Amino acid sequence: MNKQVSTDQAGSDPPARRRITRSMTISSAALLRKMPQSQTSSARMKTTRIGSQKGTRKPNRQRKPSRHAPYSPQSRHPFPSIRADTFPLIQEKLAHNLYCLIVQAMLWNQTSGIQARPVFFALIEKYPNPKSLSEASLEELITLLRPLGLQNIRARRCIALGRTWSENPPTPARRYRRKAYPLTSLATDTENEWEIAHLPGVGPYALDSFRIFPRDEMRGLAKDWLGTGATEKGFEPEWKRVLPLDKELKAYLRWRRLKEGFMWNEHNGTRLAASSELLAAAE
Repeated sequence: MNKQVSTDQAGSDPPARRRITRSMTISSAALLRKMPQSQTSSARMKTTRIGSQKGTRKPNRQRKPSRHAPYSPQSRHPFPSIRADTFPLIQEKLAHNLYCLIVQAMLWNQTSGIQARPVFFALIEKYPNPKSLSEASLEELITLLRPLGLQNIRARRCIALGRTWSENPPTPARRYRRKAYPLTSLATDTENEWEIAHLPGVGPYALDSFRIFPRDEMRGLAKDWLGTGATEKGFEPEWKRVLPLDKELKAYLRWRRLKEGFMWNEHNGTRLAASSELLAAAE
């Protein structure tokens, strides 16, 4: 009678086990070489030892479309003729209302003016002054600011702005230091303190807008940002000493300088006489 060899006995034979293991290893390697690279990486990840974090990978998720318009270094506004009286910039319309100008600057941060404009007018209509803004309902503000994103942060900053303004309103008699502002400036003195720097939510964009437009009027030096009605001899409007970071403010100052017959360097504030050809084209 033939003796039957049990499976356990055959499998326990060391040479047989080595042959089986080597055969499986060669087959696995050949399979990996034939697979596409993306599948190969996935297969190798699965062969990593249990408990290792090197082979783990989060499932791919589609990125949600951004609600913000893509950034462009160029102004969104068409460059008006140098014969025009105004530039299509909302700060010109708000230059005589400091509260509205600062709220506008806060809402324009990290979003586009096209998105922020209707929200801004709705907010100003409902909260026309700092006192009413300080008493606003947080939930109502969050709902109002939701189209801009970051609505929770924006709503709390708006209320904080109203409260701080009501308790300590901006005045020419007192200035506040703002760290790391301005990065560059053409101020003739060592001035680095500003009348609105203590207000919550006021950053470089709001400070640049404030300096370009209402600051001279607030300080009683002129009737507007162009130096109208200035009594000081040799008075230079504040906007000529500002080097803003915002592309729309840069475009405005470039246009304002060209109206005076100069090409303006946005990086260092230097100016050169514009050629007759350029002035003719800008008309």
